[in-house]
Amino acid sequence: MRRGWKMALSAALRCCRRVLSWVPVLVIVLVVLWSYYAYVFELCLVTVLSSAEKVIYLIFYHAIFVFFTWTYWKSIFTLPQQPNQKFHLSYTDKERYENEERPEVQKQMLVDIAKKVPHLLRWKQKRSSFHISCISKTGSSISHEVYRVQCWEPF
Repeated sequence: MRRGWKMALSAALRCCRRVLSWVPVLVIVLVVLWSYYAYVFELCLVTVLSSAEKVIYLIFYHAIFVFFTWTYWKSIFTLPQQPNQKFHLSYTDKERYENEERPEVQKQMLVDIAKKVPHLLRWKQKRSSFHISCISKTGSSISHEVYRVQCWEPF
């Protein structure tokens, strides 16, 4: 009997978490709608007197607004995906990196690991640059971190 109660509580907490995860999305949508009202109606239609200026301002704003809306929609409703297995760290590399305490040694480890990554950018100066990107999505929240590592190779 106790287990059923805990399962019901767990389901209720998951439901609350799912609903509350949409609060930041709602806040952003409300801010965007307010900015639309403020810019289009209050600034462009009421304040600006020249029709040519109004048209230029509205075209510029709507171009940016469409791009923003499209990218925001894609980021919210695209399901998270795992990177291809060839981009994962091996278990030994991950253990070595996590056990190392000195940042300069960790950076050198990343440089060494990056030399094994398939898509490494190389320039004429023999400089290698790569990005380690971490994107995590929980509900409607998105976290994106990019670590950029550069190394110079001898000629």
